[in-house]
Amino acid sequence: MRVRDFSRPAPHALSHNTDGFRTLRAQLLASASRYADLGFYVHPLLVGDKAPLWSNWETRATRDPELIERTWSRAPFNIGVACGPSGLIAIDLDVPHEDDALPPAEFAEAGVVDGSTMFVALVDRTPGAEITPTMTVRTPSGGRHLIYRAPSDLRVRNTARTIGWQIDTRAAGGYVVGIGSVIDGKPYVLENGITEPAVLPDWLLTLITTSPTPSKAGAGVSRAEIDARLRALSSGGTREERWATGILRSECSDLASMAPHSGRNDRLNKAAYRAGQLVAAGLLDQVVAEEELTAAATAAGLGTEYAHEIEKTLGSGMRAGLKRPRYMPTAHRGGAA
Repeated sequence: MRVRDFSRPAPHALSHNTDGFRTLRAQLLASASRYADLGFYVHPLLVGDKAPLWSNWETRATRDPELIERTWSRAPFNIGVACGPSGLIAIDLDVPHEDDALPPAEFAEAGVVDGSTMFVALVDRTPGAEITPTMTVRTPSGGRHLIYRAPSDLRVRNTARTIGWQIDTRAAGGYVVGIGSVIDGKPYVLENGITEPAVLPDWLLTLITTSPTPSKAGAGVSRAEIDARLRALSSGGTREERWATGILRSECSDLASMAPHSGRNDRLNKAAYRAGQLVAAGLLDQVVAEEELTAAATAAGLGTEYAHEIEKTLGSGMRAGLKRPRYMPTAHRGGAA
């Protein structure tokens, strides 16, 4: 299995064959190996970045010690931990960004200022809930990843700000950045010394699985509603995720405005392809992208001739896009969340 050459420079201008380069490379190799020993599947991220190095990273994520040695011996690649193959659910407790710095009024009154305090508020408001100690990773921005074991008999989806302000979840189809990875010179670190994830508590599983999902599009979905939903999505996440959501928003807006006999089906295929590229890069949730594209296609009048018109075209474009990940151009990348 080959990996493509990394395109970003090593953090803080680390050059090849320097002590700093070799030390960081050895640390990340050791961390990736420890994850594999725990039964977690890992894949390389770009040096100093959170974007995947491999296309189809979820299916290619590995526990093979020889492949891990071969990959991380080349360069100090950051570590992605694929949640689905690893049987994990990660609760991402974020910190506010410039465009979503204030919590909803009801939580502001309770002293909520970030994802961590929002999580405490959820515990306080949920009957029978309590904080279960588990593997916790501190992110460079000051957020936290709470790592849990996923239930074996239930597929849990990713969520974005649906269970609480500044709280996302990563499950099947998602990944988290691993311990030792470095963003802007700051590492991801194990915070509490616990290296074995606890089983996801029932109260938290219920909260995740019953949180609102983007509704299936119907005839009454308006362009304004589609745009409002995507505006809400673009208020959170990393800079790269907001960039990707902006692209999806533009694609949906263009598609929803199309008139009959103007190439709507072809436009849907192209929009799905572009969304699939961003899903493959780990920057969009596939369920959300498909729901919003379905809504936009319905608003444009597709799906009236036969029931599976939208599903067939969307699926074809999405599958093609998943084979060719698209990342945010290096020149546009700023600080990471």
